[in-house]
Parts: sequence; C-alpha cells; structure tokens
Amino acid sequence: MVRVDKWVRGTLAAWEMLIDFPLPSGLEEYRRRGCDQFSRLIGFPLLGLAIGVVLVLVAAFCSAVFNRIAGGIIFALLATAFLDLKDSGRGVGLLLSLLLLKFRRVPFRESLGALNPELVQTDSPQLTVLLAVFELLKALFFFLLCFYGAKLWLVVILVGAFTVQGTLAMLPDSESGKPFLAISEENHKKIGIAAAVIYVLLMLAFPVGIIAAGAAVYFIATGFRRYFLHEFGGVTANWITLAGAITESVLLLVGILLALHVGH
Repeated sequence: MVRVDKWVRGTLAAWEMLIDFPLPSGLEEYRRRGCDQFSRLIGFPLLGLAIGVVLVLVAAFCSAVFNRIAGGIIFALLATAFLDLKDSGRGVGLLLSLLLLKFRRVPFRESLGALNPELVQTDSPQLTVLLAVFELLKALFFFLLCFYGAKLWLVVILVGAFTVQGTLAMLPDSESGKPFLAISEENHKKIGIAAAVIYVLLMLAFPVGIIAAGAAVYFIATGFRRYFLHEFGGVTANWITLAGAITESVLLLVGILLALHVGH
C-alpha cells in the first residue's frame, strides 16, 4: 500500500512537470509529500496510462451516447483539443516551428536553436496552412481510432510520449548543467521497464502495433538523448516538449497503420 501511495505521488509529480492544468489543492498538497526516485520515474508512463484510460472512457461514452460517426467526431475534437492544450499549445507550436524551418532549409541543429512555441500566433500564411492541415489530420486520425475500435491506442500514445519526455528530463539542462529530473544513473532504465510492462499488457489488443510502437519510442528516446548530449551537452524544456509532440505524432500514425480493427 505504501508503494502504491508513492506511485500515485510520482504520477502527480509527472503531471506537475508535463501538464499545464493545475492540480486540485488537495492533490497538490498530497504531491508535495514527495516520493522516491523510482516512483518519480515510473510516474511518467503511469500518467500516460491514467490519462489514456480517461480518454478511452470518454471515447466509449461518446460512441454509446451518439451514433458511431457523431460520437467519433465529437471525441476526435475533444482529444485533439486536449493534446494541444495540455501544454498550452507549446508542443504543436514547436513541432510546426521545426517543420517550417525545415521547409526553409534551415539545418536541424540551427532549427533547434530557433524554435518558437509561439510561432503559431504569427501571421505566416505557410504556418496557417500547415497548422490547419496538421490539426485536421490529427482529428481525422483520432476519429478513425474511435470509429474502428482502437480506442486503447490512446494509452499507447500517451505512455510512449510521456516516457520519452521523462527520459530526456533526466539529462542536464544545456545552460545550467543541472538535470530537470535528478535521478541516480542506476535508476535511469526503470522508466523504460515500466513503459514496457504497460506495452506488453496492451499487446493483447494490438499484437503487431505494440511492437512497432515500442520500437518507435525506444529509437526516439535514445536517438534524441544521444543527439542532445553530443551536440549540446544537454536539453532545454522546449526540446523535451518537442520530443513529446513528435512521439505523439509518430505513434498516432503507427496506430492508423497497424492498430485499426477495420471490418470488426
């Protein structure tokens, strides 16, 4: 029971780091009691599991109250809005900022230094079109997941994205040299183990898709980790947010390709 109590506080600590919506005062006070390093680490995939399950229940509710098409549309709009607003739009802003800079043939390393999470508020016609297309595709993909009985894939997306962000948060800040998440090195792999356990359980629903998702999360996390350490000696908060947004987009695409139960 004590261990579960610490896991809950670790999950709330991950919420405090990743989600901009404030915790209720009671939960905030509960979070401040603290937890051990292991609980802080597994809090990231557990937060993805918790939020993912809530979204699955919302999707099921929409499908039950409305017909499949109307329910799918309503859920797609809600899910798209939540993913954008959970970090106040910084994730989508950073991702589209990166894409726009790539379209302008700015090298990737230089692009990382020029990212602007507020770029979505500019008057760039290119960015306006890019934002509209990106949001429409995301909403369409969420609709398809709901319509074709792959609602549980939402858990896969959030567990993977939060695991990547938690992994990168253990790196030092590129300016101060202090890690965002102070965890002893021998505990670093435990976040991946926790995410892997959740993914193994989800293989019952998506045997092929989970393998692809697990590979994607592993290569995104380790690839960004090595790149940021080698090129910059650490990360920034924006790069952690960007990595989460990239992971969400990749896993959403993987779900569309490998997780839909078409014909069921």
